[in-house]
Amino acid sequence: SRLYYERASVSMKNIDVDELKKAVQSGNVDGYMSKNLPPDAQRKIKQVLSDKNATEKILNTPEAKALMQKFMKK
Repeated sequence: SRLYYERASVSMKNIDVDELKKAVQSGNVDGYMSKNLPPDAQRKIKQVLSDKNATEKILNTPEAKALMQKFMKK
C-alpha cells in the first residue's frame, strides 16, 4: 500500500496543475489522464477512486492536500 502511494506521487510530479484543473472543470479527466499518464498509472488511479476508503486515505495525505491547495489558489 505504501509503495503504491510512493509510485503515485512520482507520477504526479509530471502533472501540470493548470491543465488538470481545466480537465476537471470541463469533465475531461479521462482524456487528460490518457495524454499525460502511462496506462498503468491510469488504471491504478481509477481503481483507487472507485474505492471510497482508499480515496479518503489518499485525500488525507500531505501531497493531496498540497495539490488541492494549488487548485484553490488558481
